[in-house]
Amino acid sequence: MTAMCEMQPMGHLFVLVGPPGVGKNAIMKPVMERTGHLVQLPTATTRDIRPTEQEGREHFFLTPEAFNRLIRDKALIEHQEVHGNLYGMRRDTVNDAVWDAECDRIADVDVLGALDLKELHPDNVTLIFVKPPSVEVLRDRMNERGETGESIEKRMKRVDMELSLAEKCDYLVINDVFEDAVEVVCSIVVAERSRRAMLQLRMQQAVTA
Repeated sequence: MTAMCEMQPMGHLFVLVGPPGVGKNAIMKPVMERTGHLVQLPTATTRDIRPTEQEGREHFFLTPEAFNRLIRDKALIEHQEVHGNLYGMRRDTVNDAVWDAECDRIADVDVLGALDLKELHPDNVTLIFVKPPSVEVLRDRMNERGETGESIEKRMKRVDMELSLAEKCDYLVINDVFEDAVEVVCSIVVAERSRRAMLQLRMQQAVTA
């Protein structure tokens, strides 16, 4: 009984999901700064690196050939094609996350990939759906980011599908007022850590009973 309890993975992964342009990446940075012991889980992608990004921090930026090699080697837990680019979660980085009890991880993952991850690690993954106040506001935000009309229309085709899957997540955060959304996500992290601490206490008491 003691050995089984000691071998339970106790790391935690908070996954933000939701339509493109809803503000998931913008929310992550202040949440990491305010909660502590929380770092971003890098995912693999074939899209180009952005000026503010760093290899191995937000993503592993790969060529399509290198990405397909990971697929062939079964090195990815899941992978999706989104807007012409490939995205996936490396098995080794996710395994490190769920076994690292000293530092939690946070990530922005496509909703379909996030659901696969939740099925694989139900006790170690919390899905947080970030929803825009309206579809019209989402479109306006994409325009403000300088995206082309073609790019916006391509992204909007996925919005209905993504919004329909919100109910499969653990929490819902509406990103209307940005600061409020950040505070809600911070509260979720704190609450989940408290819940995990209670689970650990119960396991310890079960062993000593």
